[in-house]
Amino acid sequence: MQTINATHLKNRLGEVLEKVTLGPVAIARHGVVVAYIVPAAAKDVKAKRASGKPEKNTLTWGRREEERVVGLCARADFRPSRWLRAGNARTLAGVAAMLASQQGFDRTRMLALAERLYPGMSTLEEFSRWLARAPVQAARLLPMLKTASNQSKLTKRL
Repeated sequence: MQTINATHLKNRLGEVLEKVTLGPVAIARHGVVVAYIVPAAAKDVKAKRASGKPEKNTLTWGRREEERVVGLCARADFRPSRWLRAGNARTLAGVAAMLASQQGFDRTRMLALAERLYPGMSTLEEFSRWLARAPVQAARLLPMLKTASNQSKLTKRL
């Protein structure tokens, strides 16, 4: 179980709530655990999904997000502000961490981008959690990036 201090909870509630979906989080004040935040019961989550209303902050990945990321990579635009406009910060941080392992991408720069988008994404634990639930299909995205990169190089030559 992860323990965080009360000040961190106050300043980064959204981040903590995302961590809670993975398991209970202990809240400490002056080094003493004073509370626990636990995930909602599975039946509550299933009922919410069955209601037909889309969940807020779900990991979405569609053609639109795919095209935006491909365009950003083709232009070698790694400004976090631009990436944040392309979709869900956690999803895009996972994509950046995934691209850090691909040939042709600057590993250091991509991991730094992943950290700026979603702190902790460059760690093995967080990236593994992301990968387990990732809506991104690497087998589809990587060839698209390669094609866009080749087209970009071709247009620069002309």
